[in-house]
Amino acid sequence: MEFNTERREFLGLAGTGTAAALAGCSSMQNNTQPTDDGESSGSEPTVTVAVNADQQKLRQRQQEISSEYKAGNITRSEARKQFQTAQQKLRAEAVNTFTARASSKSSLSIDNSIKQLGVLLVTGASAELINSLSFSEVNGLLPAQTFQQAKAQAAQQTETTTN
Repeated sequence: MEFNTERREFLGLAGTGTAAALAGCSSMQNNTQPTDDGESSGSEPTVTVAVNADQQKLRQRQQEISSEYKAGNITRSEARKQFQTAQQKLRAEAVNTFTARASSKSSLSIDNSIKQLGVLLVTGASAELINSLSFSEVNGLLPAQTFQQAKAQAAQQTETTTN
């Protein structure tokens, strides 16, 4: 049984602009601007970090849910709901893992996060941001604007769930 996910759709939409941004590293260029007195006022770049849920745990949970569905113990919609809940829980774990690593191993600052989608808004030195790609839970670096799109999508999902 294959499960569709909102995060996959979101990342697919964000992917087109992301490839171009990462190729040129436009979101991570040095934002140093000269001031009126000639000194530079540098600011560190901000990007959206996308993290992955633990794929082994996710596959295991998917198999469990699929077995329950095939046995007739749950409906298709219940299976989807259970799978989405498992994804959100595992993404939240990945966000927590990244946050802990970023605070202990680098000078990255976590400005905001959307745990259910597995995205964080992160500020730091370009080299530190690029180094974060070596963290096992990191799926990619996206433009900072992508976080706002994710925030809107999360709000829409919350609104749909409560109605």
